[in-house]
Amino acid sequence: MVFAILIILWLAIFLFLACYLGRTPKGRGWLKIIWHSRKVRKYAAIATATVIAIAAVYITHPSAYYAKIDSRSIFEGYAQALILGLQEQGALSIDTACDLQSPQPELAYMLPAILSVYNEVVEKPTLPRLLQMNNRIVISFDGYKQFKNRSIRITKGVQKKLGPRYPVKMESFGSNHTITVFYTGNLWDNEQLCGLPTMEASIRENVEPALLMSIIRHISDFDFNYQSGRNARGLLALDSGIGLEQVFIGAHKLRRSLDSSQTTEDATATFYPLHDLKSMNSEWRKSPLKSSWVKEVLADVQFYRNNGLK
Repeated sequence: MVFAILIILWLAIFLFLACYLGRTPKGRGWLKIIWHSRKVRKYAAIATATVIAIAAVYITHPSAYYAKIDSRSIFEGYAQALILGLQEQGALSIDTACDLQSPQPELAYMLPAILSVYNEVVEKPTLPRLLQMNNRIVISFDGYKQFKNRSIRITKGVQKKLGPRYPVKMESFGSNHTITVFYTGNLWDNEQLCGLPTMEASIRENVEPALLMSIIRHISDFDFNYQSGRNARGLLALDSGIGLEQVFIGAHKLRRSLDSSQTTEDATATFYPLHDLKSMNSEWRKSPLKSSWVKEVLADVQFYRNNGLK
């Protein structure tokens, strides 16, 4: 795109010079001499053809000029923010040797559940210390001479919450007790990884997370690089927001739409990716495509409810 702008800029300069020189007989004479040069005509033709080709590609494939978003790095960034947020809340401390550059989301998302089990089992819990967060979670619980049967209860409780894909191991050395959690399953797809951010955004805006997830699914199918027919991009094809920002912007928009609409159907219709912003929300019922889309969104809400998004 920058290359095309430079070419257009130089063409504009040449046109300006041509017009300026063409005002005088001497200038017109110079233009004739220049134009009769084969090299000048050749380069002018190449530049013109290049601009036309770039414009044609941009018109037919505008997304080619947008940098593709790496969704994995986005979720690693969200996982890092989640861990730092727990530290700010006083839920855990982070060891200075702990590397948080690329935390595995499948593990980082489980951190609150592990801490929850520890706080439930131990009557006077000390502040957990995060030692590792890469291909495993290692947390240290310090300050107890013996955990006795609490180690077994913590291990069983964590295993029950996380499931069989998360092997759990707990070790004690004097007053130092560590729990190690691995993940042995396949990497999660964008839909699974969007669950926690969607839940967080929905709690903030007091909207149903299952509805928001279903809307995202039927707009972009959780593709950060999705582009709608009106050239809006992202998970929710909004005019603003990059990456997971659109989830939080979308939750806010859903809250406002629910407050201003008569029904949930009307509020959902405002997210239709080809929605005409100048039309009234009620007009979506006159369009078979829009009404079918709204029905599909609402039909899948129960699916997400059944999968824990309530």
